[in-house]
Amino acid sequence: MDIKDVKPYNKDEDKTRQLNRMFNTISSKYDKFNDIMSMGLARRWRKKAILELGKFPHAKILDIAAGTADISIKAFEHIEPKHVIGIDIAEKMLEIGKAKIDAAGLSEKITLKVEDVSQMSFADNTFDAAITSFGIRNFDKLEQSMQEIHRVLKPKGKFVILEMNEPKTPVIKQGYLLYTNTLIPFAVKTFSNDPKAYRYLTDSMEAFPQGKELIEILKRNGFKSIKYKTFFLGVCSLYVLEKE
Repeated sequence: MDIKDVKPYNKDEDKTRQLNRMFNTISSKYDKFNDIMSMGLARRWRKKAILELGKFPHAKILDIAAGTADISIKAFEHIEPKHVIGIDIAEKMLEIGKAKIDAAGLSEKITLKVEDVSQMSFADNTFDAAITSFGIRNFDKLEQSMQEIHRVLKPKGKFVILEMNEPKTPVIKQGYLLYTNTLIPFAVKTFSNDPKAYRYLTDSMEAFPQGKELIEILKRNGFKSIKYKTFFLGVCSLYVLEKE
């Protein structure tokens, strides 16, 4: 299965347009579903990603596929940047994020914008660091997006990726598939108004390149790998990269 072929609704329709519709549709349920998909560990993994970013210059951070702004807010809980700009293609996800930012008293320090990562409006060398949490597998134009992230980062700027995977070890994979094929469908029936969207989220985990394969794509587009590690028996991966 190729990630380009994994689309929420129609294989012949533009993927970005479909993802915009999908995430707008499921925005009010996304945080809850993300917790279920990650077995409740997503919050802990996000903290680990932010702490990795905090080891490097991070005054101005770009949060890519910011969604409901969890990473943007968590940055101020743990590493205190000067400013975070969060971007996403789904305006309703960002609306939920803005409400959370206002509640946290961070509206002066976090800016949310509707932008496509493959064609961003920011000037070259704008950001000290960039991060994406459970979002990279939804990039429609993966290599073009990597080139854009490379462009807007300052020289030696860091890029942190946090993403869920389908485990590769056979025994672990079987256990995870049992989990995703039982609890997740139950959760979808319980609170979903768009079952196809949630099926896409699990299918895209299986199809998306991970580990060495993803690192090779990033190297082709100007990044050097500094760190790669996995959590919870390979269910989640963390990448720390540097702009060359």
